[in-house]
Amino acid sequence: MYFTHGLVSTPKTTQSMILKNSLVLTTLLVLQFCHSQSQSIVFDLEGSSFFSVMNETSHPIRIELENWYLLPWKSQKEDTIIQGGGSVSFQLISQGNTYFNLKIDSKNIKIFAKPNSTDRLTIREGLNETIFSGDLKSINEFLEAKSMHFNSIDADWIPRVNSTHGNDTFLELIKVNDSITKIHLDYLNTHKQALPESYITFESKRLKYLNAHWKLNSRMYRIRMLNKTDSVPNNFLEKTIGTLPVQDESMLGNIRYMNFLMDYIGHNSDPNFEGEKPNSRDEWVDFYDGQIEVIQSKLNSKVKDVYLAFVLGNIIEQKRYVFEDEWLKLIEDERLVSYLKEYLESKPILPEGSETPYFHLPDIGNGYYEPSKLIGKIVVINFWATWCKPCIKEFPYENKLVDKFRNEPVEIVNICINSMEDRWKTFIDQYDLKATNLLADKKWNDKLTKDFGISALPHSVLIDWTGKVVQNKCPRASEDLDKLILQLLIDKKNEDNNR
Repeated sequence: MYFTHGLVSTPKTTQSMILKNSLVLTTLLVLQFCHSQSQSIVFDLEGSSFFSVMNETSHPIRIELENWYLLPWKSQKEDTIIQGGGSVSFQLISQGNTYFNLKIDSKNIKIFAKPNSTDRLTIREGLNETIFSGDLKSINEFLEAKSMHFNSIDADWIPRVNSTHGNDTFLELIKVNDSITKIHLDYLNTHKQALPESYITFESKRLKYLNAHWKLNSRMYRIRMLNKTDSVPNNFLEKTIGTLPVQDESMLGNIRYMNFLMDYIGHNSDPNFEGEKPNSRDEWVDFYDGQIEVIQSKLNSKVKDVYLAFVLGNIIEQKRYVFEDEWLKLIEDERLVSYLKEYLESKPILPEGSETPYFHLPDIGNGYYEPSKLIGKIVVINFWATWCKPCIKEFPYENKLVDKFRNEPVEIVNICINSMEDRWKTFIDQYDLKATNLLADKKWNDKLTKDFGISALPHSVLIDWTGKVVQNKCPRASEDLDKLILQLLIDKKNEDNNR
């Protein structure tokens, strides 16, 4: 699906709660312990869990946490230092059964969480002894043992990545995926006596959804990105899913299940991936209308509502300008409708009329540009990176914009972020980039990402001749951006004539 693949997401730092009083931590554990491990989990938009880390060593320990959730599709990311004898507690967004990553100095751990769970990790001298306690103690002990066994916290999917990018045929890739899934199912079943039955059920299904998702996604990737059209089994979609239920409310809130639904809908929308990428607002609306029609025909009840909210949330985040209010009427759950309305109405970074954030960046000739240098011109700023394939696809359209408005007070500015200088220079020559090309170093990368609210690349901004933002996250060059520029030129000429 175009609104999820090929995009680079930028994690959002969220509020963490530091609890120094061990009595408070103990109280939280007691209050939450009554939630049974066998309790059925249903997607909870406002679900949360608590996880605390106790440092019983005599030296400070660095804690890094990353927790991805679905509505909206973002992550909590924490980075803090716990002094010897201290502790920290995090309130996590946990909308269903999920995992998050924890890094303790150089040691990586995968942690399980679900709504209302409360758990604790105690670190003792030398980092050789980590002790779990709380609602999900046995599960987290199992995950730590598993990561040591496979020498990785991501052994269930990293080998799949390597296979997808290797030289295997697609039929060989299917066998590799099935083999990886069997290895992890066997390991799970070997330890099932020490684990809650509800977790065995969940993790078995998660691994199977992961397997199906990876097969479906790999086929799309090979066709669209690698231009490979090798053989696939007859009735590929049906064989990939097998007896696995497409709709499973107990899996809502888990990223792997949502990935599966994403690819399942994608295959039903365009089985051979022959559709062209939309190039205008109307084409994007038609594309999403088609996706939503398939969602309504293939899903129902709560699964339909949650997945549709997930899709609409991504449209709001990445292509707000194409959002159609009519789509909200297709969701029956009023809480999800309210969430999407609030998301739509939330104050955007750089709303219309904002001053252009300051920057001072070098161009290819070692000159420097800042916003004041662009006053008097209608400006399009395109943020891109040398590793961003969707960015590269925009280059021919951006060059056409430069040619079209060469004799007008219009300037197209490409700002390259998170990239090496030599690669940046190579790309300018390789793709004959005609725009004004600027490069951000590490200091400016962080500031520009924050000031412009860059959550995915490419990211474009339209600015008027006074230096005021017309639209942040505006249409790309390939999406009829020239029409907006033409209207601004008319507005500018009318204003000039009325002086």
